[in-house]
Amino acid sequence: MVGKIHVVTDSGADLSADVRQRLGIHVVPLTVQFGDEIFKDGVEISTAEFYAKLESDDQMPSTCQPSPSDFVAMYERIAQPGDTIISVHLSSKMSGTYQSAVLASTMLDLDVTIKAVDSKAASMGLGLVAVTAAEGVRDGKDLDTILADVQHTIDSLQVYFVVDTLEYLKKNGRIGLASALVGTLLNIKPILTLVDGQVAPFEKIRGKAKALKRIQELVEEFRGKFPDQKIRAALSHAENPAEAVRLAQVLSELLPLDGEVLLGEIGSTIGVHTGPGVVALFLYAV
Repeated sequence: MVGKIHVVTDSGADLSADVRQRLGIHVVPLTVQFGDEIFKDGVEISTAEFYAKLESDDQMPSTCQPSPSDFVAMYERIAQPGDTIISVHLSSKMSGTYQSAVLASTMLDLDVTIKAVDSKAASMGLGLVAVTAAEGVRDGKDLDTILADVQHTIDSLQVYFVVDTLEYLKKNGRIGLASALVGTLLNIKPILTLVDGQVAPFEKIRGKAKALKRIQELVEEFRGKFPDQKIRAALSHAENPAEAVRLAQVLSELLPLDGEVLLGEIGSTIGVHTGPGVVALFLYAV
């Protein structure tokens, strides 16, 4: 008898509880620390509580990846001997979470195969990779096919996001290739992207409204590159639900979507580094 395939990700995926439950995706949380207080993201602190604390607390919070033993505990809880776990995690250029999962895979006593995957993404970019894996399991695909689909999602993913300020990325050391933008003129709202798993500048735009309008243009350009293909899309936001819902409506009008636009709230794992107000768009051609 062939063992079951399970999908594990981390709290940096920003997947809604509904999506996680529907697809059976297990989440190992990162922790967020304010001074001496430490909380497991999504378990001991909600998204709303995090942003309220971010606003009221004068200390810049930090995050910490799960330990290998946290992953071992999850793997042993969900798997039986002969099973396989696809463990999909935050970009290794942004977090040590993937390395923790790799280390955990060598520590298991159970006869379980662990396939650790570096998504080279964050937030709903990581979420889309985990969803790809979980949908493959749901559809009865074999492991090699699922892993090929996962790699296609990673390789094809296009990311655009707009932040209100670069200060959080800078202070937390996640600024990546966008460091040259720090200290530029007030009201410049850079459109950022991910290049090989790290933050990089895409364009400098004056004002957030113009930046969001530019993202709509980029969606149309993306559509033009894949005239005969369906597009998968996801959006995540930090304390900006109205803009995310509006953009989701725009996407449904502009794109031949494969399924619905997945919406996610940016929790504390990613919110520590971006601050509030972010809107992020994730696209790939199926």
